Amino acid sequence: MAVLKAQQRLFDLIETSRSVVSQLDLDKVLALVLKKAMGIMKARSGSIALYSAKTGTMRISAHRGFSKNFIADREWKVRKGGQTARVLRDRSIAILDSTTNLSFFSNPSSVPTTGKSLVCVPLVHAHEVVGMLYVDDLTSRKYARGDLQSLEILASFSAVAIHHAKTHDQLKQQAITDSLTGLFNRRCFEDIMRRELPRARRHKRELSVALVDVNDFKKYNDAFGHQAGDEALSALGEAVRSAVRSTDLAARYGGDEIVIILPETRLARAYSLFTDRIKGEIESGFARLSERDAPLSVTIGIASYPLDGTTTRQLVLAADKALLAAKKDKKNGSIGCSRRVVLAEATP
Repeated sequence: MAVLKAQQRLFDLIETSRSVVSQLDLDKVLALVLKKAMGIMKARSGSIALYSAKTGTMRISAHRGFSKNFIADREWKVRKGGQTARVLRDRSIAILDSTTNLSFFSNPSSVPTTGKSLVCVPLVHAHEVVGMLYVDDLTSRKYARGDLQSLEILASFSAVAIHHAKTHDQLKQQAITDSLTGLFNRRCFEDIMRRELPRARRHKRELSVALVDVNDFKKYNDAFGHQAGDEALSALGEAVRSAVRSTDLAARYGGDEIVIILPETRLARAYSLFTDRIKGEIESGFARLSERDAPLSVTIGIASYPLDGTTTRQLVLAADKALLAAKKDKKNGSIGCSRRVVLAEATP
C-alpha cells in the first residue's frame, strides 16, 4: 500500500511538473507551483519571491494564505547574513522547525510568529537563482522526508518554467518595443488602436491622438552625427514616458515622430495637458544634450475620435495636418489641434 501511494504521488508530481513547464504565462506558473507545493506540505500558507541579482532584491510575486498586511510589503533587500542570503549562497533547501526567537528574519515571507515553521527552497536554473519558494505553517512541526524530496523535485521543474516564462515575456516585450526609444513600436500602436477605438465607440467616449515631431531633427543629425541623433531619440523616449499619464500609451511612429494615445480624453483636455505640462516636460528631457549648444524642441498635432476620424489612419492624418499647421504658425506655441478648441472646455 505504501509503495502504491508513493508511486501515485510521483505520478501526480510528474503530471504537475509537465503542466508547469508547458505554461508560458508567468503568473499562472507561479500560482500552479505554489498551490502544488502547499498541497505536498499540507501547509496553510506559502509564497514565491523572484530574485533580481542586479538589484539584490527579492519580490513576492505569488502568495496564498496571508493577510493584506503581508501583501503590502512585498519587496526587500537580501541582507548579508540573513536566512535568504544563506539559502542563495548554499542553493539548498532550508528547514526551520520553529522560527520562534530567531532574529535573522528581515523579509515579509518569514516574519516570526509564535511557533511558526518554515521551508525555504531556492529555485535554481542553470546555476542561477531565479527565486525562492517559501512554505509556511502557523505551528511548529517536523517535515516528512518524502514530502521534502517531492518539494525539491517540484522546485527544479519550477525554476525551468519560471525561466522559460520570463524569457517568453521578454521576447514578447521586444516584439512590441522600439529598441531606441523604449516606447511601443508602430505595429503595437496600431494593435492598441484596434482595441481602443471599438472601446471608445462602445462607451461613447472621445479619444485623442497626438503626434510629436522633433523640430529640425535632420539638421541636428547632420551637424552632430547619427550617434548624437540616436541619443536624442533615446532622450525623447525617456522624456515622453515620464511626461504622459499612466493611462496614456506612447509609441515611435517613425523617424523622429512619436504618437501618443490619450484614452477617454477630449480634444480640449488633450490640448490643455500638452500646453500646461507635457510639451515642457518632453523638451526638458533634452536638457542633458544641451552641451551641444543646440537645444531641441518639438511640435505637436492633436486630433480626436470621433469628430476627426473613426479609424486609426484618419486620426493620424488629422493629427499630422494639425502638426504641419502648427509648424507654420508659431503663435500657438507649436501645438496644433485639428479643430479650434475652447479653453474653457479644457478642464476635465
